Amino acid sequence: MLTKETATRDSDISTADRILEAAGQLLAEGGYEALSMRKLAAKIGLSQAAIYRHYADKDELVGRIVATGYAELVAMVEGIAAKGGSPEEILAANIAAYIEWAAARPVIFKALLLREIGPAGAGVEALAAGVARRRRTFGLLAEILERGMAEGRFARADAELTAQALWTAMFGLASRVVLEGEVPPERRAALVERHIDLLLRGLRP
Repeated sequence: MLTKETATRDSDISTADRILEAAGQLLAEGGYEALSMRKLAAKIGLSQAAIYRHYADKDELVGRIVATGYAELVAMVEGIAAKGGSPEEILAANIAAYIEWAAARPVIFKALLLREIGPAGAGVEALAAGVARRRRTFGLLAEILERGMAEGRFARADAELTAQALWTAMFGLASRVVLEGEVPPERRAALVERHIDLLLRGLRP
């Protein structure tokens, strides 16, 4: 039975999600400076007070966008790792999944990774030393690389540095897919396949 309390809670969840989605769009379009509670309120037809009932300030809102997007990526990477397979198979699956995620989520990809996002930017850092300890996605990538090195499948190297190099290569292709928009799926698949082939060759002893 739908009670008044349940309906109100569902409405609040829906409103919070609408705010988050619209904020992501503004962030993707113009970055941190383009996002304001005033613009956000106008975009979704709410008062600024209504937005503040869900999010204390802009930084909390951006932080939630980062957390939501990163949680999707962590779940994706962990799901691939859980299926098992050789290091090459797991890496190939991760590369393909990352590109498809970017293609399917262009707004969140732009918002998180192609724009300046203020203080929340520390949550998406990729090139600093120690990132494999602080970010689950990089930690998992470094782990599979270390496994491949231990099994003699990959050349010995710094696993974290190698993970960062692999990520920047994936990020480059994902960025072009997002920025160029309608890349036909068959063309995207061919690019991903070639990308994987080149990257895995570079890892071999």
